[in-house]
Amino acid sequence: MLKNTHVVTVVGAICALSLVACTAKREVSDTGTVQAATVEEKLVEGHAKVTKVDRKNRKVTVKRVDGHSVTLDLGPEVKNLDQIDPGDDVKVAYYESVAFDVKVPGKATPGVTVVGGADAAEKGNKPAAMGARMVTVTSTIEAISKDPPSVTLKGPEGGTRKIRVKNPAYLENVEVGDLVEMMYTQAVAVSVEETTK
Repeated sequence: MLKNTHVVTVVGAICALSLVACTAKREVSDTGTVQAATVEEKLVEGHAKVTKVDRKNRKVTVKRVDGHSVTLDLGPEVKNLDQIDPGDDVKVAYYESVAFDVKVPGKATPGVTVVGGADAAEKGNKPAAMGARMVTVTSTIEAISKDPPSVTLKGPEGGTRKIRVKNPAYLENVEVGDLVEMMYTQAVAVSVEETTK
């Protein structure tokens, strides 16, 4: 009789564990995302003062805040060069980020995509330009290790690479076969502004 009690207890425990396993589904968003984060992000801003303009040779010399002077060769893509004068302020803002999304199979495709664009000031205005570019590399998770926290990714061209994961929480809700979209974004804005007198 005691043996039957143990069997019933073990069978009951297995059924309970199976029920928990069946009901413990991982969280998946409408887009198929199971994990997402921005790993690194920075914005750098700088200022300089125009000290010399050589329109004939398309050169502009600027003096940075640290006192160092730099001469820039401006190509034909820089429009409105005739609007730059000594004393003008040059402002530069540079943004960069690295982020990732982990998606379930079928919601992403291994590969590389590049999107971007640029815009410039209209004719007659002080020169200004901005541009941005985002490179996305989508790879498949081949293996997951908890100690040390890492994943082995199979790239779009078939090669594999083991990558250490800085934050172990990024491995939660992630499974072998999921796809990782790594997104590298760069944006830069440059403007020349007349000094307020």
